[in-house]
Amino acid sequence: MAFYLLPVLALFVLAAIHNYKKKRQILTSFISENAYKKLGVRSGREIDFFKTFLVTGAMTFFIFALSGPQWGEIFEEVDVKGIEVSFLLDTSNSMSAEDLKPNRFEVAKMLITGIVDNLKTDYVSLINFAGKAYVQCPLTVDYGAFKMLTEASTISPAEEQGTDFGEAFTAALKTFEASKSDKRLLLLITDGEDQEGSWFNLVEELKKQEIFVFTVGVGAQDGAPIPVKNKDGEITGWKKDRQGNIVKTRLDENTLIQVASHCGGQYFRLTDAAGVDSFLHTLKAFERKTLKQKVKLQKKERFYFFLIPGIILLMLELILSERKLTWRKKD
Repeated sequence: MAFYLLPVLALFVLAAIHNYKKKRQILTSFISENAYKKLGVRSGREIDFFKTFLVTGAMTFFIFALSGPQWGEIFEEVDVKGIEVSFLLDTSNSMSAEDLKPNRFEVAKMLITGIVDNLKTDYVSLINFAGKAYVQCPLTVDYGAFKMLTEASTISPAEEQGTDFGEAFTAALKTFEASKSDKRLLLLITDGEDQEGSWFNLVEELKKQEIFVFTVGVGAQDGAPIPVKNKDGEITGWKKDRQGNIVKTRLDENTLIQVASHCGGQYFRLTDAAGVDSFLHTLKAFERKTLKQKVKLQKKERFYFFLIPGIILLMLELILSERKLTWRKKD
């Protein structure tokens, strides 16, 4: 930004040249060149050009100093304090229902990125699950990369369909195997239609490892049809059962309430703004401990390499006299 001042410097030089010419015109109008040279001052060309050079040089150095030059590197150790949060995102077909706009799945992803935007140094991971679960993003504090991977999440293919909370919990436990934090929690984001019920077998392990599970209900209780889309993403119909009836997917809050109550967390509905705020408040209330020390790389500030020469040139310009130096001869 400071380099935008360079045009101002050019204007200063032009003004100095104009001022010098004007000064010469005024002097030559009432005094001869020979008479001027006999005065006790330096010649206009000599002093004006030199003083202009000093000021121009000083201003140039100041502009470079203002630009904040940096080179060389220093290392700084930083304590990172936080907890570990694993988001479990339901990617089953029922999450494509459009009772929330644009659909349940997209709204769930927006919830995840919104929560991460409220974090600072907590480690986060993302596990996508349907009938099977996989780690979309391992534990990280790189929130930019995490959000990109969240946005890249898609509904699971047909061969992986179903909804199995147990698969999601198992994958989450594996991500915590190398955990350095004693505060870990899972945030299960789903419409609650678990088809296996295997999650209950993992409750004791979750309690043993002191992992809290919070649940988020996505969708409307009245239910909504599941759209069938073509390769271009256009809706071509609605999912039907074997009798040809349109299948409606409903939010199963009872299961989500049970999961949260058994695992030391709490349940809230995605459409309940107060519930979301309550979760964020709870999240921030967890005690943060030092997880690891990071070495932070920084550039060395070098502005003084330009500031000091600028000050010296400016001082020389100020003390430079227009009177000629004369040496008195000894008698």
